[in-house]
Amino acid sequence: MEKSIKQLFIDYIRNECTQQELDQVILLIRQGGHEQEWMEAMEEVESFFAAQDSPDPGIDEDRMFRQIELRTARKSFPWKWMAYAASVILLLGIGFLSVNSLRKTPEQVVLPANFSSVAADSVHKWLKLPDGSAVHLNDSSRLEFPDSFDGMAKREVRLIGEAYFEVKYDPLHPFIIHTGKIKTTVLGTAFNINAYRSGKSVMITVTHGKVKVEDDQKTLAILSPDQQLEWTAQQPNPVKLNVNSSVATEWKKTDLIMDDITLETAAEMISERFGLKVQFKDEQLKSVRFTAAFLKRNGIAQVLEVIGQTTGTRLSLVQNKVTIDRQQ
Repeated sequence: MEKSIKQLFIDYIRNECTQQELDQVILLIRQGGHEQEWMEAMEEVESFFAAQDSPDPGIDEDRMFRQIELRTARKSFPWKWMAYAASVILLLGIGFLSVNSLRKTPEQVVLPANFSSVAADSVHKWLKLPDGSAVHLNDSSRLEFPDSFDGMAKREVRLIGEAYFEVKYDPLHPFIIHTGKIKTTVLGTAFNINAYRSGKSVMITVTHGKVKVEDDQKTLAILSPDQQLEWTAQQPNPVKLNVNSSVATEWKKTDLIMDDITLETAAEMISERFGLKVQFKDEQLKSVRFTAAFLKRNGIAQVLEVIGQTTGTRLSLVQNKVTIDRQQ
């Protein structure tokens, strides 16, 4: 009996596809139109192993990423959702989707019926929102956001924990972060929010741009670069402070975020992070652009492998030198 599309996806996630079935999965991805079956397959696999109270030995995101990337090299994904799913696996440093966190009861914040929740339990996570804004989540943090901001007057998200935001400029659609009783409104900027302790304490630090901080009654402050505001339930009228914003964002420095950069810039980041020399066999490769993120748990081998697969290049490490060349 021929398998259903949903069952094909389940077997693919579990790494139980035959070669013929893998070809079918790749074809379905290219054709598009099966978003619901994919999400149901993901949920079914996660639910099964959650009920077993054990990790899923079959889900191998490294394998999933490599197969999708290699079989669809240099071809655009026709599924917006599938492109996002694949990019999450890459952007989280060959990462993972924390579906279990979606089952937690959220605090009451108005969000549309279709929204996503991403949790960083004991690791950092990096993701792109539907509007192109980037978010870097610290440990034990969770972000909830709509699946799409289309048709909305405001771009609203909800944060528990700590995150660094790089908001895409859009003056007609303000970006708003809800953290307990505090609301931070942005037009286009980068800043850090620390809102652990269930919203009883919120600290906002701006690295560039401006943000407006409000509670449910009034505006608390307008913050500029290198300014910080800490609000607590016991101190409803906080004081704006001048600080070194790099201190508040120190936690991000263990991660390599490569967001739409050239291979030349990536080479500089690799050299600084790992203390290696990097050389190009072909100077034209320096201008190749790509997006990826590697978190503190990722070693140099994973970094070189993913960059190579993403850009169609070969990165080889011999002693303390990385050589970047075209794939043969």
